[in-house]
Amino acid sequence: MKKWICYVFTLGFAVYWASNLLLWFPWSYSTALGITLMLTLGPVLWGLITFQALKTYPSTALMKAASIVALVFLLLATIMDYVFFGLIRNAMAQLYHPTTLYGYGFLICLPFILVLVFKNRILRLKKPTTHSDMLIAALGGIACFGILTLIIILGVEI
Repeated sequence: MKKWICYVFTLGFAVYWASNLLLWFPWSYSTALGITLMLTLGPVLWGLITFQALKTYPSTALMKAASIVALVFLLLATIMDYVFFGLIRNAMAQLYHPTTLYGYGFLICLPFILVLVFKNRILRLKKPTTHSDMLIAALGGIACFGILTLIIILGVEI
């Protein structure tokens, strides 16, 4: 169970930074485009990662898994939003808008929605958490975080 929870943290870290990296240039070009992509591309990415987390849960108690995933993803999102908007971008005023709070609500609801809609598929595709899965997610998250941080530090614009 500890390995799986660590994996969920790693997945959350990776998808958070990947989604912010993918949204950076469209958002820099147009706030409306950025918000549109955040409301379309963001949920797809989080949905895929949430599904991955649920199908690797080491038990069949999927509602318990959904609760853990929701809690971990919400915790990560709030902490990393502070790091990204507060510390890296020095833009805390841009953070707490209704869309951010809706995003947090989405992260809480998404695992439960996926369990309700895809329970049989999740159980059919169940697989154990592997070290290589964790390593791939960690390296992807670190790479996205690093690239995004470099873009901001270097002031790269489109």
